[in-house]
Amino acid sequence: MGTKRPHSGSLDEPPSKRRRYSPEPEETEAPRHDTQELGFKMPRKEPLEELYHQGRLLGQGGFGAVYAGSRKSDGLPVAIKYARKDGEEMQMLGVDEPIPLEVAMMTIISLPSPCENVIKLIDWFVGVDEYIIVLERPDPCLDLHEFCASNGGFLSEDIAKHVLGQVLRALRHCQDSKILHRDLKPENLLIQTDTLEVKVIDFGCGDVWMDDTYREFAGTTAYAPPEWFLRREYLAGPATVWSVGVTLFELVCGYLPFRRKRAIVSGHLKFPPWVSPNCRDLIRQCLTRKVADRLKMEQIELHPWLK
Repeated sequence: MGTKRPHSGSLDEPPSKRRRYSPEPEETEAPRHDTQELGFKMPRKEPLEELYHQGRLLGQGGFGAVYAGSRKSDGLPVAIKYARKDGEEMQMLGVDEPIPLEVAMMTIISLPSPCENVIKLIDWFVGVDEYIIVLERPDPCLDLHEFCASNGGFLSEDIAKHVLGQVLRALRHCQDSKILHRDLKPENLLIQTDTLEVKVIDFGCGDVWMDDTYREFAGTTAYAPPEWFLRREYLAGPATVWSVGVTLFELVCGYLPFRRKRAIVSGHLKFPPWVSPNCRDLIRQCLTRKVADRLKMEQIELHPWLK
């Protein structure tokens, strides 16, 4: 959870600040439930400082700031994220008050069971001007951009395979939970340096997964698919696969495949000599300009490079 590289915000008009989430058909009258029964973590009433120690700054950006911390009761390492209150909210079925979108999505992802490769929500608080989100903090850890830099700039293919398998597991879990992360990149992947366990973090650009076309973009431009620049629209699955391809290229090559929008649209790839033919093939099939030719998530998992 280190300092992040420049992050682009939305490239289109901002979306509505209130989303609705309902696992039931809209026309069905749903019974009210206790929030504990639903598994929703409601905000803590106690002040943050009574429950957690706050330490050094880990990173900051347009979203706010993240600090290292620990839970006073047992010393558990945590990350404390401050997010502006003007962000989106989600109306959850069975809950009276709208919930910050990032908190709601992380809660949904944890139901009915969490994924070990997605960062866990521990607590959240409502401040005067911000929401405060407390997350698990693997220790010792680096984000994957920092980890690559500390290992000569890129990963060996054996380590990259180990990393990608975990990332795909997390993304499939998000998709099954009907959540779109929408900002996959090395800075949003934490790796525990002693075990090489990977966790997807930062759902601040996320949204509810839908099969229809998205016409608003939130995330990082360098990881956006060409259809966004060509038609100002994209589908969740193909856009996610594109970001997987860009991320894998960066992990094994040490630099981004495309640095300008024109290059993203052209799709021309130039690999360094150390990247294997199988790895190149997987990346190329994730980074096809035509959506119909692009691999699907389950096809990535079956690619020979990952065997």
